[in-house]
Amino acid sequence: MNPEFERNLWLELTPGRMLVMAGVLALYFFAAALVGGAWTGPGEAARWAYYLIVVLWGTRNAAQSVVGEIRDRTWDGQRLSSLPAGSMMWGKLFGSTLYNWFGGAICLVVILAEAINRNGPAAAAVEFAYLLSLGVIAQSVSLLASLIAVRRRQGHTQFEVFIYQAAGIAAGAAVWAIADPAGPQIGGSDTRILWWGQGIQAQPFLLVSLAAFAGWTLTGCYRQMRLELKHRNGPLVWLGFLAFIGLYAAGFDAWLSANQALMQLGLAARRLFLAGTAFGALGYVMAFLEPKDRVRLRWLGGEFAHFRLGTAFKSLPGWMMSYLAALLIGLALLASLGAAQADQAVFGAMLGFFTRDLAVIVLFAMLTRGRGGDLAALAMLVLLYALLPAIFSGLHFSTLLFLPGVSEPAWLSPLAAWAEALLAWAITVANIALPERPAQTPP
Repeated sequence: MNPEFERNLWLELTPGRMLVMAGVLALYFFAAALVGGAWTGPGEAARWAYYLIVVLWGTRNAAQSVVGEIRDRTWDGQRLSSLPAGSMMWGKLFGSTLYNWFGGAICLVVILAEAINRNGPAAAAVEFAYLLSLGVIAQSVSLLASLIAVRRRQGHTQFEVFIYQAAGIAAGAAVWAIADPAGPQIGGSDTRILWWGQGIQAQPFLLVSLAAFAGWTLTGCYRQMRLELKHRNGPLVWLGFLAFIGLYAAGFDAWLSANQALMQLGLAARRLFLAGTAFGALGYVMAFLEPKDRVRLRWLGGEFAHFRLGTAFKSLPGWMMSYLAALLIGLALLASLGAAQADQAVFGAMLGFFTRDLAVIVLFAMLTRGRGGDLAALAMLVLLYALLPAIFSGLHFSTLLFLPGVSEPAWLSPLAAWAEALLAWAITVANIALPERPAQTPP
């Protein structure tokens, strides 16, 4: 058995704790059966108990599984053990939440029994797959957020642990809003989702999607654990995720029907737009989350300068690979628009501003060596996209320096965006080239 999982098994599932959990839940279900009315019976009560125990409480335990070890100063010893990254990840994720899954299993028995009695075995199987995926995704996202923070050398306070827990709860809420079998999104068995022009039954499509995203979150946890244990990750997994998310997002072109401007584009252009938007969102997220180390960026520039391209591409951070994917898709989108100069100008300007924004995020990380760099970069982006355009618009000035738009001549908007991008990256590269300043010690 996994040593880390076995250790947590002895710590979490003591006879006393198991008896308390089983007894409290039994009384809770008995009360729900007697009261009825707003409770709508033990099945609905068990559903809410599952959310509370597995999602709300479970994400807390998952978020603290590594952070708590660091706080107790036992993590360095575990990192030096011979336990591989996969065993450590599985042991931390499911070992720290064993007690939650014990309570969740009791809830699942009640939920499935009522589902079989009400709608039959098929509906019960759908319910089981949904609830299992919900718990795994929520808890693994919390662990992933905490591992990213640990890699950035932060994450010990209770408030920060709450942020990692909130990330898992947000993921669980998204799963609940989209794929809850009891919700309006699923409906009956005739509900279909248009994806890549094909009408697919909603239930199997959403369940397969949940399984895929659960697999990717677990893979993310494994890769972050490898980095924490000082292993190197290659680029193939992230490239595979980019390919998956691009193909997945591009298939929902039918959902753009409410936007008349986008519907005027060709089918290929709409799908390229969706894929590019997904890559752009990942670029922003990874630029904020990943460490931005001056020494590492300088080394990466040296590898490119000496044409050691294989080593350089293998070492690209996730935000750079996301940017390159967005850039390639963006160029393909511009080519697919043909003679539509106004649309080409708007999308060309969007690419330019995206390039500028990444430079802003990296620059503020270089300027502020503490934790405030990402927050300062976010404040700058709010200034560039909200406050300054509002001021310029109120003064009846053009907002082309801050927002993509249609200009006369058409090339003026992308020219302004790319001029800002080149200037921002020139300042950023110059700052990266500066020697590392020694840390200031208090007198």
